[in-house]
Amino acid sequence: MTSTEANNGEITSEVETQVSPGPRHQQYSPIVLEKYEKKPIDIKKIAVKKLKKYCACTPQNAKQYVTGFFPVLQWFPKYRWREWIFGDIMSGLIVGILLVPQSIAYSLLAGQEPKYGLYTSFFACIIYFLMGTSKHISVGIFGVLCLMIGEVVDAELQFEAVQNSTASDCDVSCRSIAIASTVTFMAGIYQVAFGLFQIGFVSVYLSDSLLSGFVTGASFTILTSQVKYLLGIKINQPRGPGSLILTWVEIFRNIHKTNLCDLITSILCLLVLVPIKEVNARCKPKLKGPIPGELLVVIVATLISHYGNLNVKYDSSVSGDIPTGFQPPSDP
Repeated sequence: MTSTEANNGEITSEVETQVSPGPRHQQYSPIVLEKYEKKPIDIKKIAVKKLKKYCACTPQNAKQYVTGFFPVLQWFPKYRWREWIFGDIMSGLIVGILLVPQSIAYSLLAGQEPKYGLYTSFFACIIYFLMGTSKHISVGIFGVLCLMIGEVVDAELQFEAVQNSTASDCDVSCRSIAIASTVTFMAGIYQVAFGLFQIGFVSVYLSDSLLSGFVTGASFTILTSQVKYLLGIKINQPRGPGSLILTWVEIFRNIHKTNLCDLITSILCLLVLVPIKEVNARCKPKLKGPIPGELLVVIVATLISHYGNLNVKYDSSVSGDIPTGFQPPSDP
């Protein structure tokens, strides 16, 4: 049986439950159900509690903070040297070999000298070794970012040329790396701010269609920017809206100036790289390691270009002298 009463605006309910100790006796015990009122949330109290928890100067919090900032201190003492060292050495060797030609190509895409691409790839891997959290990722330069930085560098150089504000003691290469360093530094500040305010959740709302369209558009943009190098021609890089279409117009307008040596070299490299990539993808279970097609292409092409004097005989484009060692750090 159930009875309901209203007292001062609050509803209480008594529910009588039947207890049957035996076939002849029946008893009922009342259960009072009161209205539940949600307590207000004290944001200030919760914030103070969390601050006391995370800002308390205790050995446990200090250790957790340091190991969270440098995850290498967590997994490195537990590293299984006999089981993992050989595979990790081979993986690092393969990734390092692939990064050399890739970083040189991406540095040209960003409008920089080849040495800066090598510097970026080297220091990014070292920093991620100390502060990274995934053992299956190798962090380095990215084609879309290099293309965007190259656009900024070209725009700023053209603006300075119009304003005639370029310093006499700094050439185009010097100004290019200064602009790229400044853009990178500012992007790093924004990323640190995003991390402090936990804004990474925004990526959850990016749909697959949006990401697919972005990747497709970026790939086509990168391909467009590399066609002039494949053909060995020089064009006036259009700016502003519709620059992608105007770039193809400039390419077809100057296609009669194609360097046959660069064109043949590009075709031969593609005929080697594309099949090797397909073989690595389809025969991955049967191969102990991927075939380093990029390394083979770089070695063979370098030897042919050097001993054949292609840049002298056929005016073929080369990367030029790449200095060894590191330059001292300086302000951007």
